[in-house]
Amino acid sequence: MKNKIKLFGAAIFIIAVSCSKSNDPGTSTGVSLSFKGTTIAPAIVKSSGTDTYLFTEALMGIKEIELKKEDEEFDDGDMNFNFDGNYLVDLLAGTTSPALGFAELTPGTYNKFESRTAQLLEGGNSISLKGTLTDAGGTPYSFEFSTTSEIKFEFESDSAFVITEGTVHDMLVNINLPVLFDGIDFSKAVTDGNGLILINDTSNTDMAMIIKSNIDHAAEMENENENEHETEHDSGKK
Repeated sequence: MKNKIKLFGAAIFIIAVSCSKSNDPGTSTGVSLSFKGTTIAPAIVKSSGTDTYLFTEALMGIKEIELKKEDEEFDDGDMNFNFDGNYLVDLLAGTTSPALGFAELTPGTYNKFESRTAQLLEGGNSISLKGTLTDAGGTPYSFEFSTTSEIKFEFESDSAFVITEGTVHDMLVNINLPVLFDGIDFSKAVTDGNGLILINDTSNTDMAMIIKSNIDHAAEMENENENEHETEHDSGKK
């Protein structure tokens, strides 16, 4: 049986797929976590129109990844599930360095996820996004966005998932990258000598504030977006 739980937000959603293992007492119980970036804007992004994005880099530093049971609070010092250390996430490749891998998890019902960005990238940045936006008229805009800000991602939903003994969940945190640029008018940006649009704490700062606001909004989506719960049944087992 395969249970798929989706926690949706405007820019970020979490999918946890449980794969039943054998009933042997020694079978692993826990979660295998990964991050991935989606590069196609969803229909809900009004300002995207027929704009298309081509991302060449999407990096994020991550630390303090936690998963908690539904009856426990965040930041209470009692971590049921924790990936220790700092991780450099490549959202385009869907990889982390070092690899997140598998972590043991006690059986129970979980619906809370928390992580923080870390300043692991060049220049002390926590996020770096590079690419080209081609607008509806066919005009391309090459951009680079970076920030040193620490951003806390915290999701909570009634759409929980149950970890039972001998079950492994493959959890995917999927970030929609174009949504993070919602409200940005690249035609009004200041470019450097090579026509590149740099968006950071010192260049095109008004745009940087909009993007960081979009990220903050996505990171707190559990307070403002209705979550969905989808269960799929599959006769096969992994």
